[in-house]
Amino acid sequence: MSTHYFTVSLCAISVSLACSSNILADDLHSQLLELNELNSAFHSSASSLALEQLTPLTVLPADLSGNPANISMRSASQGVAILQDRVYFSPAPYAAPQLQLLPNLLQQQNVTATPMANMAVGGQGAFGVVSYQTLAVAEKSANKATLEGNTDSDYSVDVNWGVKTKDYGMILAVNYNDGGSDYLLNGQDTERQTTDILFKINASSLLGARSPQITEFTYQFLDDDSYRSLLGLTQADWLQDPMSVYSVTAADKHQGRHHKYQLSHQVALAGGHKVITDFYYQSYSQQLNQLNQFDGQKIDIQSLTAIAAFERQPTANGVAVASLQQDNDYNSFGMQTESVNQYGAHQIIYSARYHTDKAEMHFGSQQSLWQQDLSLIGDASNALLAYTDDATAFTSAIDSLFNWEGLQFKLALAYEQVDVARKVDIAYAGLDAVDFSDSDWMPQLGVLYDAGNWLLSTDIRRSWTAASAGNLDQEAQVSLHYQVSAQYTSNRFNAGVKTYIQDFDNLHVSCDAYASCADSRLWVQGNVTDVLTKGVELDLGYQWDVGSVQLPLALNYHYLNAEYQTDSCNEIQGCVVAGDRVAWLPEQQLQLSAGMKYGEYALNANVFYQSEREMGQFGAQLQPVAAQWRVDLAANYHFDRHNEIYFRIENLFDETLVTTAANSGIRSENGRISYLGYQLRF
Repeated sequence: MSTHYFTVSLCAISVSLACSSNILADDLHSQLLELNELNSAFHSSASSLALEQLTPLTVLPADLSGNPANISMRSASQGVAILQDRVYFSPAPYAAPQLQLLPNLLQQQNVTATPMANMAVGGQGAFGVVSYQTLAVAEKSANKATLEGNTDSDYSVDVNWGVKTKDYGMILAVNYNDGGSDYLLNGQDTERQTTDILFKINASSLLGARSPQITEFTYQFLDDDSYRSLLGLTQADWLQDPMSVYSVTAADKHQGRHHKYQLSHQVALAGGHKVITDFYYQSYSQQLNQLNQFDGQKIDIQSLTAIAAFERQPTANGVAVASLQQDNDYNSFGMQTESVNQYGAHQIIYSARYHTDKAEMHFGSQQSLWQQDLSLIGDASNALLAYTDDATAFTSAIDSLFNWEGLQFKLALAYEQVDVARKVDIAYAGLDAVDFSDSDWMPQLGVLYDAGNWLLSTDIRRSWTAASAGNLDQEAQVSLHYQVSAQYTSNRFNAGVKTYIQDFDNLHVSCDAYASCADSRLWVQGNVTDVLTKGVELDLGYQWDVGSVQLPLALNYHYLNAEYQTDSCNEIQGCVVAGDRVAWLPEQQLQLSAGMKYGEYALNANVFYQSEREMGQFGAQLQPVAAQWRVDLAANYHFDRHNEIYFRIENLFDETLVTTAANSGIRSENGRISYLGYQLRF
């Protein structure tokens, strides 16, 4: 949307979905990253490569144990919505807020991070929105096929094919990855296969239609079959060989199947008015098998040390181990509508959404014998517990922009009501049925001044996210969010700075990537009272042209100070002390990208830095994770407009990069990996 408009939102009928659109995006409240350019430079499906360039996000990169990248925004890991084409990408954001899925980067055209300005998303996006837009049905089809291999003997195939006529268009994108590693200490290989399919078809107005219209149907399929383990290494073994994992995790695995259907209709009315309506349904089935006991003991520092000792000197009788198994099914259905109304220089957007989702969770245990040859023999699994969480949400919002020359006022109000229920199918100690409702208002007020090259704004917002069924206190996540922003833009240079304070009355924490667990905490949502977050975000960009050589530069820097304000205890972290930093958040994060393009040649570098973190939980005596750098490099050569060859190196200097350090051990990112690829455009 033009920077001459200011947004206010009031969410009307919805549950776990967002009724936002790019119409509401502006340079001061959102950060847009064009993925077409990034994908052309790096040809990488790694989510962290893009998300690291969105300044409000704190990124936990994927690790060599198969755990995917995870994000938080301004210290909140829940209440942050992952959207795709205006609807939630996660299949059950209300019933299972701990489940965070990220779409395939190569099948998106852009991604936007919005920390506080998108009221229409409702409670599950009240603490931030990361919004992806899938590949467009282009006027001029950009058909292409890409084949890539790397030094780990992995390969991938990516194909995009589309057609566009006057009345309709279609695009089909398929991405397949086949990989593995020999990180297991017994020499056994781990495997990973993923398949992503995107199909989109649209049709324009029918003959005789009074207003221009477009109807679009989208289907997505994701299949993930891979090794995934929460077990890390002892500090001694990590120092000796950080690129290894214990062979007792050979049976740890993840299987996921995701189907997403969406039907969208857009009508452009006279006077600049517009109505957008979406209907959607998605389902996700997930099977997990992850080690959680060794010799009858839960995984902790002592049992981890015993695992390391058995790996070095296995005994003839072997040792008993156990894995926690999950067989979960998630699904959601919703409908949402958004009406954009233009009144001269002013704009009012009404939105409403109904959403319902369900998480059917089944947990079991499998006993196995870890033998002297370090192989595993497993018994039949036994059911432990089963429960079903249901959630229904109604959200309504109004976003209003009032513009008088360069001065703009934003008035926003959202209301959401959430009904949550938990049905226990197989009883377990501490697992109880619940049934409750909660609702609240989320107002926002802001002022923006447009002085040509300069933009200045200040905003205040009350954010609220309802508790999930696993929250023993049924207490919502609530904060007051203050932000002051300034931006300068010229032909070749742009700079933006945001300072913010987020004062949490209550912060939700669950068993996500920041608090790994494979025990009874999995079905619990914890509360951390009184957390104060202060931060500064800085974005710089410069386009330098020297003759026919183009030299783009960009820097994104985030300073974040999040501290506990009171002593408290919760089921996920244990006890925290007032004045301590929030454990998983680095104080500083910096991303620098630089490139050079000359004729058919291109060279791009990406540098990512995070300062020291403290990842230990429940009394772990591990040292804090030291500051870390990672450098990625990509080179491209275009033979002509149809043929391209590229080379990419991830973790150029082969740094040892820690993702997680907890009672279950230290896990690391991959070491240096080189890729060679060929792309054909047709």
